[in-house]
Amino acid sequence: MTATIDFDPGSAELQVGERLGVWRLQRALSAVPSGRWWRAVHGMSGQAALVLAYERAADAGAVLLRMAQAEGQAWTHPDIAWPLDSGLLPDGRPYVVMPLLEGEPLLQASASASLRRRLDWVMQLCELLLLARAHGLALVELDPSLLWVGPQQQLRLHGLALVPADAGALRMGSLQGQLSAAAQALQCPQSSLGAPGGAQAQVHAVGMLMCLLVNGRLPQEAGPKGATVQALSQWVSLNAASRAALDALLRDAVQSDPARRPADLTQLAAGIEAWLEQTGASAGTGAGALAALPAETTDGLADPPTVPTAPAPLTPSPVAATALSPARQPPSGPPRWLLSVLGLLVIGLASWLLLRN
Repeated sequence: MTATIDFDPGSAELQVGERLGVWRLQRALSAVPSGRWWRAVHGMSGQAALVLAYERAADAGAVLLRMAQAEGQAWTHPDIAWPLDSGLLPDGRPYVVMPLLEGEPLLQASASASLRRRLDWVMQLCELLLLARAHGLALVELDPSLLWVGPQQQLRLHGLALVPADAGALRMGSLQGQLSAAAQALQCPQSSLGAPGGAQAQVHAVGMLMCLLVNGRLPQEAGPKGATVQALSQWVSLNAASRAALDALLRDAVQSDPARRPADLTQLAAGIEAWLEQTGASAGTGAGALAALPAETTDGLADPPTVPTAPAPLTPSPVAATALSPARQPPSGPPRWLLSVLGLLVIGLASWLLLRN
């Protein structure tokens, strides 16, 4: 497929206060590849929610399929949100209503995120999909629009496209096998449209997302789109070996030949973690550890790797020089204040003897 991700939705904007079924739009949020997120409120109960209004009427079939497949999901997870409602706008474009989550869309958060943080998010996505797989669910399509980042930098997934792993493509007449436009660019070439992807199909989809986060573009695109990609400057700061290793990691994940990809998401996450450790940016892989990383204090990688060429001597700042200097040793002998007191006593005694004589 030749579909690419569009970061500039051009359809007519909805208006604040407009009603979508029982939901009333309160505030426009971020534009994403599939359309635009809104904050909305239920007209009767007052329940707050998020609404993704799609840009393309052609996405209606895929959204209807995903809604039908997502109904009745019993498994819950704090970072996976299941759809509440859906419908069609007057012009045929679909919308989907999701629970209100704190945070912001992933592609918005990544604009100012470090390279390490972006790779952490990919690892967290692997973890969420592996947990879903353990509960009998698989990913039908990966639309970056449905990924959010929470206030603790944890990745959050709107589970519209998580379906039972043992289910075939849901048959709804001509809708069978449809994918949303934003997900088509990430779709594995060997996977069946509309059917849950196997282990290597999910590796390909997550690998495509990783390319988008690291390089600001998909492999088939000529250059970055949308906001300036801050990770590119960090890429340049890596030494040649680290760049080559990360490039190989990205390339292997999206190989057209399944035999040349990592076997599953566990291997992909292990490869990312190994790269982070080799470059000095370590991260845990235990359950829950990926969502509790220390806060970053710089825009680059934590503990940046060494530069391959001989760098100019660095002059530490006064604060740094003080912190790096060895601790001072206490002076030998009695302290100064004791010597001063003894001196005063001697002078006083001598004066008293002179006056007495």
